[in-house]
Amino acid sequence: MEKKYELLVGDCLRAGDRTVYRIRALRNFSDVKRGDLGGYIENESSLTHEGDSWVQDVAQVYGQDATVAGNARIKGEAWVLGRVDGDAQICDLVVIGEGAHVGGRAILCGDEIVTGDDRQIQEPPRPVSATAAIRPSRQML
Repeated sequence: MEKKYELLVGDCLRAGDRTVYRIRALRNFSDVKRGDLGGYIENESSLTHEGDSWVQDVAQVYGQDATVAGNARIKGEAWVLGRVDGDAQICDLVVIGEGAHVGGRAILCGDEIVTGDDRQIQEPPRPVSATAAIRPSRQML
């Protein structure tokens, strides 16, 4: 397996009692080009090297069970402490809490918190494009 990113040890932030490191793409994939800087992750188990998943901007992925996989995208100032996979998109100020799972084609943007007490969020029953429409139209499984 060819790695798609590296951790930049000299570019890190503190997230509570944890340290998160900025990532840099090592190869081209999807719309990410070799050398592009990404967001921040705690370690290599936080973001898989398979698929087109990516963490960008100043988004952070950290915690014991935090994982971004598949073709999922984490953007803006989002925090992921749970699991995001499939073609899910998490952006802006969304927080995915410990124990939570967002997958499928779910799109969560704006100011939203998904906790481990929530059920898994997969995909909306029909495509949605407006942030305001995501809350009432998302399907809880």
